[in-house]
Amino acid sequence: MAGETHKTTALVLDIRPWSRTSHIVTWLTPERGPIATLVKGAVRPKSAFLGQYDLFYTCELVYYVRAKGELHAIREASPIAAREHLRGRFRATALASYASYLVKEHCPHSSEASQWHGFLCRFLDGLEGGFDFGLKMVSLETAFLEMAGLSPDFSEADFTKSTVPFSIDLGRAGTGAKTVQLPSGAARLLAEDGECADRVFNAADVTAAIRFLGLFMRYHIDAPPEIRRNTLQLGTPQILKPHCVQN
Repeated sequence: MAGETHKTTALVLDIRPWSRTSHIVTWLTPERGPIATLVKGAVRPKSAFLGQYDLFYTCELVYYVRAKGELHAIREASPIAAREHLRGRFRATALASYASYLVKEHCPHSSEASQWHGFLCRFLDGLEGGFDFGLKMVSLETAFLEMAGLSPDFSEADFTKSTVPFSIDLGRAGTGAKTVQLPSGAARLLAEDGECADRVFNAADVTAAIRFLGLFMRYHIDAPPEIRRNTLQLGTPQILKPHCVQN
């Protein structure tokens, strides 16, 4: 049975089929993090939900709260921001999908989700117009790691040298650490969270930063590597060529 009615502003993270005419929609809410609702008859010709939600939409959502672990029952959904700039631009859509995946899998189910909700809205809005795919990827992953409390620490790095050594704790993969030599430009980019409007970074530094983040995330978060690899394949396939970060 449905419980109390809750009204919120929610962002669509994922849409999956439930039956021929129904959907399960995962939303990001600022109060409770990711929640899932069952939308019965979503694709029927006379459905009240036709055109009211889609991937990356921000909507005014009204739903009936059910017990933890159950699908909530949707009552109303009205679009606030459709983000049309993410339709028909495959690189922007690839980044938006990857960002939504990271948030969906790691955002807390608590009031702390407000920070994640705000970040994802700003990131998706920032994909309008032209952008550098590699720099956006660095910005996304460094912001994600910071929110997750896993940021690599470059506070003691000496950027005057050509390379910066960084010891990566192997974490879930085993004991000990793996030391990499990162170009100083790439290390500076990571230390500044990818948000460096007043600096110019060459392609090699951006590539090294992305490869380092891939290695770092491999040992610190549970995520299928194929998802990140597919995102890079769509945006900057050259980054997937043989590794240049040395042990």
